[in-house]
Amino acid sequence: MLASIAILTLFGILLIMLETFLPGWVAGILGTLSICIAIWLALMSEELVGWSSSQRLLLVLGIIVLVVVALLAWLRWFAVKFFHRALTLTASIETPAATGAAPGSQGIALTELRPLGRAEIAGQRYDVRCQNGLAAVGTPVEVIASEPGNLLVRIC
Repeated sequence: MLASIAILTLFGILLIMLETFLPGWVAGILGTLSICIAIWLALMSEELVGWSSSQRLLLVLGIIVLVVVALLAWLRWFAVKFFHRALTLTASIETPAATGAAPGSQGIALTELRPLGRAEIAGQRYDVRCQNGLAAVGTPVEVIASEPGNLLVRIC
């Protein structure tokens, strides 16, 4: 009977580990069910009739500790470290460098700013965002700050 309990416990642990690769919860549910059956057999088996209740509870506690330690070790060291490159996206997106116009520079709106548009500041054209919301073509604007991809301006 102890062999059956050990086999069910190990089979349950392996199925739960397999769940990290298979979608759908089927392997995880079957693994959990297998571990629960092993615990139930440890508590109710007629072949362990010579064991006291405290010995049976220690066996169940050992099963639970073994399962928790094995799964935590799997998730901490093996699943994350060994399969990290295959299962994890490591690309990064760099923030574009600040655009060239300094805060305080003034210019003129080339398009309607609703609130995004284009403006000419210090002889160069920039994509801008109007802090006030809307601005007509030809409105004088002042640079307040630089954002990724555009400048923040306000109406002068």
